[in-house]
Amino acid sequence: MGILQRFRSTSTTWARSSRIRPQRILAAVCLACACALIVWALTPNESGTAVVVAKTDLAPGAELASQDLALKDFPSELVPDKAFTSIAEAKGRHTSAGLSKGSALTASIVLDEQALPEGSRDLLMPIRLADDASAALLQPGQRIRLYSSLPDGGSEVVVEEVTIARLVDKPEGIAAESGQLVSVILSAEDAGRVAEFAGLPISFAILPH
Repeated sequence: MGILQRFRSTSTTWARSSRIRPQRILAAVCLACACALIVWALTPNESGTAVVVAKTDLAPGAELASQDLALKDFPSELVPDKAFTSIAEAKGRHTSAGLSKGSALTASIVLDEQALPEGSRDLLMPIRLADDASAALLQPGQRIRLYSSLPDGGSEVVVEEVTIARLVDKPEGIAAESGQLVSVILSAEDAGRVAEFAGLPISFAILPH
Protein backbone atom coordinates (compact mmCIF):
# COMPACT_ATOMS: atom_id res chain seq x y z
CA MET A 1 0.00 0.00 0.00
CA GLY A 2 1.36 3.38 -1.00
CA ILE A 3 1.87 6.33 1.29
CA LEU A 4 -1.12 8.15 -0.20
CA GLN A 5 -3.40 5.16 0.38
CA ARG A 6 -2.21 4.78 3.98
CA PHE A 7 -2.90 8.47 4.60
CA ARG A 8 -6.44 8.17 3.20
CA SER A 9 -7.12 5.04 5.26
CA THR A 10 -5.89 6.71 8.47
CA SER A 11 -7.94 9.85 7.79
CA THR A 12 -11.12 7.83 7.23
CA THR A 13 -10.63 5.85 10.45
CA TRP A 14 -9.99 9.04 12.49
CA ALA A 15 -13.07 10.73 11.02
CA ARG A 16 -15.30 7.80 11.91
CA SER A 17 -13.94 7.54 15.45
CA SER A 18 -14.27 11.28 16.03
CA ARG A 19 -18.01 11.36 15.20
CA ILE A 20 -20.25 11.87 18.23
CA ARG A 21 -23.13 9.47 18.00
CA PRO A 22 -26.62 10.63 19.15
CA GLN A 23 -26.85 7.62 21.48
CA ARG A 24 -23.78 8.82 23.37
CA ILE A 25 -25.22 12.31 23.76
CA LEU A 26 -28.47 10.89 25.13
CA ALA A 27 -26.59 8.65 27.56
CA ALA A 28 -24.54 11.59 28.81
CA VAL A 29 -27.67 13.70 29.36
CA CYS A 30 -29.38 10.88 31.26
CA LEU A 31 -26.32 10.41 33.48
CA ALA A 32 -26.21 14.13 34.27
CA CYS A 33 -29.91 14.14 35.19
CA ALA A 34 -29.47 11.11 37.44
CA CYS A 35 -26.55 12.77 39.25
CA ALA A 36 -28.58 15.96 39.75
CA LEU A 37 -31.52 13.96 41.14
CA ILE A 38 -29.27 12.17 43.63
CA VAL A 39 -27.75 15.44 44.84
CA TRP A 40 -31.23 16.97 45.27
CA ALA A 41 -32.50 13.97 47.24
CA LEU A 42 -29.49 13.96 49.57
CA THR A 43 -29.56 17.70 50.24
CA PRO A 44 -31.16 18.27 53.67
CA ASN A 45 -34.21 20.50 53.89
CA GLU A 46 -33.14 23.29 56.21
CA SER A 47 -36.28 25.41 55.89
CA GLY A 48 -38.13 23.52 58.66
CA THR A 49 -41.86 23.49 59.40
CA ALA A 50 -43.74 26.33 61.08
CA VAL A 51 -45.48 25.08 64.23
CA VAL A 52 -47.77 26.99 66.61
CA VAL A 53 -46.22 27.48 70.06
CA ALA A 54 -47.30 29.17 73.28
CA LYS A 55 -46.07 32.75 73.38
CA THR A 56 -46.53 32.90 77.17
CA ASP A 57 -47.19 30.46 80.00
CA LEU A 58 -50.79 29.21 79.78
CA ALA A 59 -52.98 27.79 82.53
CA PRO A 60 -55.14 24.65 82.16
CA GLY A 61 -58.45 25.44 80.47
CA ALA A 62 -57.19 28.74 79.03
CA GLU A 63 -58.91 29.93 75.85
CA LEU A 64 -56.27 30.44 73.16
CA ALA A 65 -56.13 33.94 71.67
CA SER A 66 -53.91 35.27 68.88
CA GLN A 67 -51.72 37.18 71.33
CA ASP A 68 -51.01 33.92 73.22
CA LEU A 69 -49.63 32.16 70.14
CA ALA A 70 -46.67 32.40 67.79
CA LEU A 71 -45.15 30.41 64.92
CA LYS A 72 -41.75 28.75 65.29
CA ASP A 73 -39.77 26.73 62.74
CA PHE A 74 -39.06 23.15 63.80
CA PRO A 75 -36.73 20.73 61.98
CA SER A 76 -38.89 18.24 60.09
CA GLU A 77 -37.78 15.30 62.23
CA LEU A 78 -38.72 17.14 65.46
CA VAL A 79 -42.24 18.27 64.53
CA PRO A 80 -44.65 16.81 67.14
CA ASP A 81 -47.42 14.53 65.94
CA LYS A 82 -50.60 16.44 64.92
CA ALA A 83 -49.04 19.82 65.65
CA PHE A 84 -50.98 22.94 64.67
CA THR A 85 -49.34 24.78 61.77
CA SER A 86 -51.49 27.92 61.73
CA ILE A 87 -52.61 30.25 64.52
CA ALA A 88 -56.15 30.39 63.10
CA GLU A 89 -56.40 26.61 63.55
CA ALA A 90 -55.62 26.81 67.28
CA LYS A 91 -57.34 30.11 68.10
CA GLY A 92 -60.44 29.80 70.30
CA ARG A 93 -59.62 26.32 71.62
CA HIS A 94 -59.00 25.56 75.30
CA THR A 95 -55.91 23.93 76.78
CA SER A 96 -56.31 20.63 78.57
CA ALA A 97 -53.23 21.23 80.73
CA GLY A 98 -50.80 24.00 81.59
CA LEU A 99 -48.33 24.98 78.87
CA SER A 100 -44.98 26.70 79.31
CA LYS A 101 -43.72 29.42 76.98
CA GLY A 102 -42.39 27.93 73.72
CA SER A 103 -44.31 24.63 74.01
CA ALA A 104 -45.73 23.31 70.74
CA LEU A 105 -49.51 23.06 70.47
CA THR A 106 -50.90 19.75 69.26
CA ALA A 107 -54.33 18.20 68.92
CA SER A 108 -53.60 16.09 72.01
CA ILE A 109 -53.23 19.06 74.38
CA VAL A 110 -56.39 20.99 73.53
CA LEU A 111 -59.98 20.13 74.35
CA ASP A 112 -62.02 19.04 71.35
CA GLU A 113 -65.55 20.16 72.22
CA GLN A 114 -66.77 20.02 68.61
CA ALA A 115 -66.91 16.20 68.63
CA LEU A 116 -69.60 16.09 71.32
CA PRO A 117 -73.35 16.18 70.69
CA GLU A 118 -74.82 19.65 70.32
CA GLY A 119 -75.86 21.05 73.70
CA SER A 120 -73.61 18.71 75.68
CA ARG A 121 -71.71 20.27 78.55
CA ASP A 122 -69.20 17.44 78.70
CA LEU A 123 -65.67 17.78 77.41
CA LEU A 124 -63.26 15.59 75.49
CA MET A 125 -59.89 15.47 77.21
CA PRO A 126 -56.68 13.65 76.28
CA ILE A 127 -55.11 11.59 79.08
CA ARG A 128 -51.90 9.58 78.91
CA LEU A 129 -52.20 6.22 80.66
CA ALA A 130 -49.01 4.86 82.17
CA ASP A 131 -49.39 1.15 81.33
CA ASP A 132 -49.18 0.44 77.58
CA ALA A 133 -49.90 -3.27 78.00
CA SER A 134 -53.10 -2.74 80.01
CA ALA A 135 -54.24 0.06 77.69
CA ALA A 136 -54.35 -2.49 74.87
CA LEU A 137 -57.53 -3.83 76.52
CA LEU A 138 -59.37 -0.55 76.04
CA GLN A 139 -61.98 0.16 73.38
CA PRO A 140 -64.06 3.25 72.57
CA GLY A 141 -67.25 3.34 74.65
CA GLN A 142 -65.79 1.62 77.70
CA ARG A 143 -66.15 3.26 81.09
CA ILE A 144 -63.06 3.41 83.28
CA ARG A 145 -62.03 4.76 86.69
CA LEU A 146 -58.81 6.78 86.85
CA TYR A 147 -56.19 6.45 89.59
CA SER A 148 -52.92 8.22 90.26
CA SER A 149 -49.80 6.94 92.00
CA LEU A 150 -48.76 9.43 94.65
CA PRO A 151 -45.11 10.51 95.09
CA ASP A 152 -45.03 9.42 98.74
CA GLY A 153 -46.59 6.04 97.97
CA GLY A 154 -50.10 4.72 97.64
CA SER A 155 -52.70 5.81 95.11
CA GLU A 156 -55.75 8.02 94.89
CA VAL A 157 -58.89 7.98 92.77
CA VAL A 158 -58.69 10.86 90.29
CA VAL A 159 -62.11 10.48 88.64
CA GLU A 160 -64.74 7.88 89.47
CA GLU A 161 -65.94 7.37 85.90
CA VAL A 162 -65.03 8.56 82.41
CA THR A 163 -65.92 7.15 78.98
CA ILE A 164 -63.31 6.30 76.36
CA ALA A 165 -63.95 8.31 73.20
CA ARG A 166 -60.99 7.01 71.21
CA LEU A 167 -57.46 5.69 71.47
CA VAL A 168 -54.94 8.03 69.89
CA ASP A 169 -52.40 6.41 67.56
CA LYS A 170 -48.88 6.58 68.93
CA PRO A 171 -46.36 8.47 66.75
CA GLU A 172 -43.17 6.73 65.73
CA GLY A 173 -39.61 7.94 65.89
CA ILE A 174 -38.19 10.79 67.93
CA ALA A 175 -41.58 12.23 68.87
CA ALA A 176 -42.82 8.96 70.43
CA GLU A 177 -43.69 8.96 74.17
CA SER A 178 -44.30 6.11 76.58
CA GLY A 179 -47.86 5.48 77.68
CA GLN A 180 -51.09 5.24 75.71
CA LEU A 181 -52.87 8.52 74.94
CA VAL A 182 -56.66 8.26 75.10
CA SER A 183 -59.44 10.78 74.62
CA VAL A 184 -62.10 10.58 77.33
CA ILE A 185 -65.52 12.17 77.83
CA LEU A 186 -65.91 13.85 81.20
CA SER A 187 -67.43 16.85 82.92
CA ALA A 188 -65.69 20.20 83.22
CA GLU A 189 -65.34 19.59 86.96
CA ASP A 190 -63.64 16.22 86.38
CA ALA A 191 -61.38 17.78 83.74
CA GLY A 192 -60.15 20.25 86.35
CA ARG A 193 -59.59 17.34 88.75
CA VAL A 194 -57.46 15.49 86.16
CA ALA A 195 -55.43 18.65 85.53
CA GLU A 196 -54.46 18.69 89.22
CA PHE A 197 -52.61 15.40 88.67
CA ALA A 198 -50.64 16.57 85.63
CA GLY A 199 -47.19 14.98 85.59
CA LEU A 200 -48.17 12.02 87.78
CA PRO A 201 -48.69 8.46 86.43
CA ILE A 202 -52.34 7.73 85.64
CA SER A 203 -53.66 4.17 85.77
CA PHE A 204 -57.19 2.85 85.35
CA ALA A 205 -59.70 0.13 86.08
CA ILE A 206 -62.36 -0.98 83.60
CA LEU A 207 -65.86 -0.63 85.03
CA PRO A 208 -68.42 -3.38 84.41
CA HIS A 209 -71.25 -2.79 81.93
